[in-house]
Amino acid sequence: MENVSLAIKDLKVGHYINLPIGWTSHPFILNSFIIKDTKQLQILQHLGFKTIAVDLSRSKVAQSVQSAAQRTPAANDLALAEKIAEQQAILKQAEEQKTQSLQQQLWWKQIRQTRSKYQSKVTILKDIYSKFSLEPQQAISQLEQLSGELTIAAEQQHDYSFVLCNEELSGDTLYQNAMNIAVLSTRLAQQLSFSSQDIAIVMQTALLSQFGMLWVPASIRNKKSELTKPEINYLKQHPAYASQKLQGIESLTDIVINSVLQINEKFDGSGYPRGIKKDKISKYAQLIAVTSRYNEMCNANLPQHRYSPNLAIGLLFKAADKHYNKTYLEQFIKMMGIYPIGTIVNYDSNQAQVLMGIINSLRKPLIVDFNKLEPLKKQPLLRHCGQDNITIAKAISCNDIAPDKLNKFNLIQRSNLYFPAS
Repeated sequence: MENVSLAIKDLKVGHYINLPIGWTSHPFILNSFIIKDTKQLQILQHLGFKTIAVDLSRSKVAQSVQSAAQRTPAANDLALAEKIAEQQAILKQAEEQKTQSLQQQLWWKQIRQTRSKYQSKVTILKDIYSKFSLEPQQAISQLEQLSGELTIAAEQQHDYSFVLCNEELSGDTLYQNAMNIAVLSTRLAQQLSFSSQDIAIVMQTALLSQFGMLWVPASIRNKKSELTKPEINYLKQHPAYASQKLQGIESLTDIVINSVLQINEKFDGSGYPRGIKKDKISKYAQLIAVTSRYNEMCNANLPQHRYSPNLAIGLLFKAADKHYNKTYLEQFIKMMGIYPIGTIVNYDSNQAQVLMGIINSLRKPLIVDFNKLEPLKKQPLLRHCGQDNITIAKAISCNDIAPDKLNKFNLIQRSNLYFPAS
């Protein structure tokens, strides 16, 4: 026998029951019997019993039906399991938030350190420019040291290619322009497998690319309105000014001076200052022509002349055969990716800006989300598109961004780039 005690409400047709009273005290023929129908169930429910003994071995109810006594421990176990699962979920969420917060801290720390290094290198470059007239040999010594430091920084292995340094530094922007060109040119030279000697020439040429601007009045080079034709002609002489001022300085090779002169030349002869064509332009100047034009489009003085990085890439590509070395330009586009650093993008109805680009990945940058905050620190949330399975829908213009976000995220300032800090 397998007797259990069931509550009256749990009785079912098919249960074999044993009534605890004499047969004269109920309307059934026997004290022990199988419940045949719902009518018998209703009679049993009116006899006044709270529980009735049931022989499960003789019952004809599915064995999966358990007694209240049997279910109570199971229900308790289930409730306990649910409570444990809930606690584990809370702990897991807290651990995930902690891990996410630590990752956010590491990313933001790398960005802050990179921006600090960028500013310090710009300051050094400004000092180098100032010494060329009175202390040329010291300027060259500092230039070589800075070139070496930047080359080493470019060679170091990171998960990311560049970091956006979009604060507009105080002082003249020509030094930032030169630093941007140097950073991009060095990485492109590495992408093209240039020799270490060639990379050194590229680096020095790029760092000196804006040197001639010192002889262009600041009222022209920093003008916030359209330049007149005479002013444009004046500005276009800056490579010639640089070449003239750098002539005769010991330790500075002729190839560097000549390349500085040719940076703004174009394959079809429409460049300046001499209008030379294709093969007469040094390979170093051909490379820097690409990076210099990209920086010029991203960081123009006038908003109407300034392009988002992804649009600048597209415009460069259209001019590939006409103005630039196509091989160099194609490798530059591959290096920068579909959404270059500084591009503002849409994904899942959210808006974000690309802050770091992932090496060897065209579609999975690190972005700062305009709408989400890091859970613990309440600061803008950085999102790794690859890890978060984010698919960027498209690039958008600053015109599509709310004014408060333009200021908060420095979206109307510069697109300066530097190598990720170690």
